[in-house]
Amino acid sequence: MLRSPSPVFNRLLDRIAQMPVVDCHEHLRGPERDLRDLPCEPIAALTTMYLISDLWSAGATDREIGFLQDPDVSTGEKWPLFERLWEACRHTAYARVTRLMLKQQYDIEEITRESLELVAEHLAGQDEADYLRLFDEAGIKAVVADVLFPPPWERPVRYFGSPVLRQFLQGRFQLPIIWHPVFSLPYYHEIRLYDFIDFVSSLAEQSITSLAEYEEALYTLIERAVEKGVVAFKDQSAYRRIIAYELPSRSDAERLFNRLLIDPRQQLAWPDSKPLDDYLFHQMMRWARELELPVQVHTGHLANARNRVDKANAAHLAPVLELHKGVRFDLFHGNWPYLGDALFLAKNYPNVHLNLCWVHMIDPLYSQELLKRAVLTVPHTKVFGFGGDYFLSPAHSMAHLTLARETIAAALTDLVESSWLEEEEAVQLAAEWLYNNPNRFYRLGLPEFVP
Repeated sequence: MLRSPSPVFNRLLDRIAQMPVVDCHEHLRGPERDLRDLPCEPIAALTTMYLISDLWSAGATDREIGFLQDPDVSTGEKWPLFERLWEACRHTAYARVTRLMLKQQYDIEEITRESLELVAEHLAGQDEADYLRLFDEAGIKAVVADVLFPPPWERPVRYFGSPVLRQFLQGRFQLPIIWHPVFSLPYYHEIRLYDFIDFVSSLAEQSITSLAEYEEALYTLIERAVEKGVVAFKDQSAYRRIIAYELPSRSDAERLFNRLLIDPRQQLAWPDSKPLDDYLFHQMMRWARELELPVQVHTGHLANARNRVDKANAAHLAPVLELHKGVRFDLFHGNWPYLGDALFLAKNYPNVHLNLCWVHMIDPLYSQELLKRAVLTVPHTKVFGFGGDYFLSPAHSMAHLTLARETIAAALTDLVESSWLEEEEAVQLAAEWLYNNPNRFYRLGLPEFVP
């Protein structure tokens, strides 16, 4: 808990725990793929996502990280290293989510060598019904999923093509009925190789001999994806570049694009490729306006280790937000650690919304403060309360939701006990944040929830 229990907190948490939820951001790909790829070795399974970042931060070498995540190395061999690193970071929010997951799924209070054997037994016995039951029991009515590109362990494939998108457009990438996919943009504007142009040409079944033809082919793919159920664009370029987009001329963009066309063996490098990257990004924003698609943008903290968060500050996006007034933007992760910039943008720009996906387990006290100050500064219809943001393991997302509900209850309790809100007003705000706001924003068509 993030605060001492009180009658108000207890009542709010009880009400919030019963509310339906729109999970605003996941990388979960459904039971068939996730159960196939989730390691059965327990330490590899526990470190598939965010906990590994804290183990890195605690001093693990790259070689040790690879050792821990190797599913073919036995738990016994890994245990001495894992135990030492776990003790160093057991109090972080990532570790809290891990501990919540173990308690909720396996009734495990502490990670020990013996308790990991129980985890291994459960991992080996998971099936599709277990996977989907987690969402039903958590009250999750919709999942907005970023799944139409290769996962991290297939990273090299991303810059040559997207077999996942091909499967999706051909009807061979089936998702659970409550999943709503988004279209991932960066690989279509971060063009570095001719191979990717050739991939777009093949998938669209259109020749590409100019930048104009590339735009036409890409728009064709996006239209087909929307017809198949895509509900938004998603851009996570912040992992590789500053999210400040200039307005280069078309001729500057064409000059770079033509270098790849005239000699397919050439490669473009950053920052020389920025004019083409920026030009195509703005073109995609125009398509978002035309197709009435919201745009999710990664802002703030970056996963894994050794990246530079300053380039991901949402403040860099201000010119984009101002230029593309007709586009609805969904800024991710509370822009951690730049709280003031997130609040300013949501308050100052009518087309900006704040999404607290991931941030509850990055820094729940920051999340609590952001929610409290958002009530005071931003229309409450512009806040989305939860996104699990996990690969492979829905059990971790459900534990993250438990932490998110506690954080939301704590923030609202502070505002009730300070007399800023009435208790029933706080309940209504929680329902808007967790369900009604994202349902309306993404046009999911779910029935309104009245608490």
